[in-house]
Amino acid sequence: VSQSRYGNALGQAIDTTWGRSSTPQTASYSVKVTFLGADRLLASYKVITNFVSESEMVIMKRDCKEESQRIIKKYMDHVKSVYKELTGESLSLKEVKDSTTDSIEIIGFNVHNPKRTAYYRRKVVFEIA
Repeated sequence: VSQSRYGNALGQAIDTTWGRSSTPQTASYSVKVTFLGADRLLASYKVITNFVSESEMVIMKRDCKEESQRIIKKYMDHVKSVYKELTGESLSLKEVKDSTTDSIEIIGFNVHNPKRTAYYRRKVVFEIA
């Protein structure tokens, strides 16, 4: 499978840099998909979240993980749908085993306030099958 075979239509399906597709559907999270070599896509999810304690952070991370899995799946289904609209052909995407990473980055911290603001990020690699 070569990127050139899928490139133009798939590039249009994942493009969020201009036009209607660049307008966020929600202000609460972001999903971006990019080419990762000739036969892979990288889906990146990001959300801003808050927590107060370490135990809340564990719960928040679990909840964000579940939400990100659901949202990335929905987004990739949308990419496949747009690709099919553009080409008339089906696109098969398979999540690469053990390719998922997630992280938390604290971006708001004040010693006088227990509230912490953080980015939760998740990255998943999909193989074009």
